[in-house]
Order: sequence, then structure tokens, then C-alpha cells
Amino acid sequence: MGDGRGGGQRVTFVGVGEPDDALILPVPEAVSATYLVPVATPPDEPAVLADMAARAVDRVVSGAARDLAKQMLAGPLMTIEAREVDDLPRLPLDLLSAFGADDGQVTRVADATHVVTVSAGFRPGWPPAHEWSARAVAAALAGVLGSDLIDAFQTQVLTVDTALRSLPDAEGRVRLTDWILIPYSPGDNPGEGMWFTTKGLGRFGLLELQTHEVPPQLTRGWGATLTGVARRLLRTWSDALEPPGEPAFLPFPATVTVTGHDIAVAYGAPPEKGSDRAAELSLTLDPSPNPDADSFLTVAPPEHYQGLPGTYYTRVCATLFGDPVR
Repeated sequence: MGDGRGGGQRVTFVGVGEPDDALILPVPEAVSATYLVPVATPPDEPAVLADMAARAVDRVVSGAARDLAKQMLAGPLMTIEAREVDDLPRLPLDLLSAFGADDGQVTRVADATHVVTVSAGFRPGWPPAHEWSARAVAAALAGVLGSDLIDAFQTQVLTVDTALRSLPDAEGRVRLTDWILIPYSPGDNPGEGMWFTTKGLGRFGLLELQTHEVPPQLTRGWGATLTGVARRLLRTWSDALEPPGEPAFLPFPATVTVTGHDIAVAYGAPPEKGSDRAAELSLTLDPSPNPDADSFLTVAPPEHYQGLPGTYYTRVCATLFGDPVR
């Protein structure tokens, strides 16, 4: 199977054999994707927009994403709505800037009078038909309407070209880095290192990852490592969710081995470009007591390690990349 999860091989974990090692993760009944296309002039009615989108998708989208988008457009799993900006919650211009929007993009969003919303739902796992189809349709519409699109999941502005490039290629492959971000920030207390998270695994129904106490000098290396971990966990999650059945909970390994191959594939390189170097990490489930806040899978040193977490993360990066990565 050639896709952003891996290069065609099933994933194995360390520590799968004993039931006591398994985490029990919730499986959502469905996952959804929403994209916004801000415009400065009143758009057409939704039915007209849907016809416009279908024609535009045929022109600018190809392969699996085009087929999924057309199927979704023709069925009940996708909706297209046009609303006035005043009828919606205020668009978070500061967050759009923080996640990479330039001044021109922020100004266009601020000047918008209407928003075209493209939403789709699907089951968790792979393929993420809701994401591919909603992004494809929103990008096609944005191209016709002369706008950018906003990925509501990540609060991120995408150009039409960027959105289209992120869709599956002719062989069904995507770069995971086009679908997840790795935000990081200083820890709560001075000297405790950086806090890293993922933002994007929720698209597939999987909990986001986090790591605490990462040394500041490992910003680049740990970001790449966590991306590789995300790729491997997504593959295991998706394999476990393959039909038949729609489980409410899944047992999940509590230890993961990440390799250079995982990192290479996550960044869109062929698996052979990555190394065979591997590092072991543990996973723990950290549910949030607040239903409106995120729960996480925490990535940490394995249980047998007795030293400081930051020292272990430094060793992991040195192992995976050959030298300390900053």
C-alpha cells in the first residue's frame, strides 16, 4: 500500500504480546473535515456552488481525490453552505498568522463579507475520504472564486496550489507533513524544556501526541522524530480499523519503535531514503478531565530507562540522524 502512512509493509511494535501492555483507545463513530473559502462578494446559492465545484474538480483534481470528491458531492456526506461573515464566529486572524498566513492572506480574510463552507464526514481510519474530498472541493472552489481556503482543523490558510499538491498523487501517496503540524512551546516552569504536540492525527480519529521536557536544542530533530512516530502509529491505527466491524474501543501498543524509514515516508521521500536506525519509545494515555480539551498519547522514554527524559531524547535524535540534530 503506497500512501503517507508507509511504504507497503505492515507495522510491528515492541511490547505487543502481553495484554497488560495494551492501551485502550476510544474510536469515534465518525470524523469530519471543514474548509472555509472567504470571499468579498456574495457567492451563488449552494446548489449552484456544488455544480461549480463539480466542474472545477474535474479540471484541477486528479486520481483518488477527484473520484472521492465527486462521490461525496453527489451524496449526503458532504455539504456546501454560503453564509455572511456576521452570522459566523469571528475568524481568528491572530491564529491564522501564527500558523503561517502572510499579511495579504490575513487582510483578505479580514475583508471577506461571506464564507463558503465545505464540510464532509466519514469513518475514522484510512483513507481519510472526508479530508481529501473536502480539501479538493474547497480548493477547486477557491480557485474559481479567486480566494484562499482555510483548514478549520488546523486554523491554517492554504493557497489553492498548496492544497492541491497535498492531495494523493497518481499512486495514492501523500506526505503526512501536509496533514499534521508539530507545534511546540516552552514548558510551564523555567528549565523544564519544550512541550511538543501534534495537530492533525485527530483527522483520522486518533488522539494527538505530546512530549514534555524536550531540550530546546532538539527543536528540529524532535519535530522530525515525532512526525515519524505519528506516521507509524497512524499506520497501526488504520490497519486495526479496517473492516469488518466498527469498534468503540481499540487495544493499542504501549511501546513504539520509530525508524528512519518512518521519518522519510512522513516527509514524502521513498522509504529506501530513510535509514534502518531505530529508537524505542513508550506511549501512555493522558485523558483530559475537561471534555472540551484535548486528550493525548504521551510519548516518553521506555519504562526501563532511568535517566532524565531530555538525555534520552538527545540519544534518540543522535541514533536516528547520525549526529545530534538541532
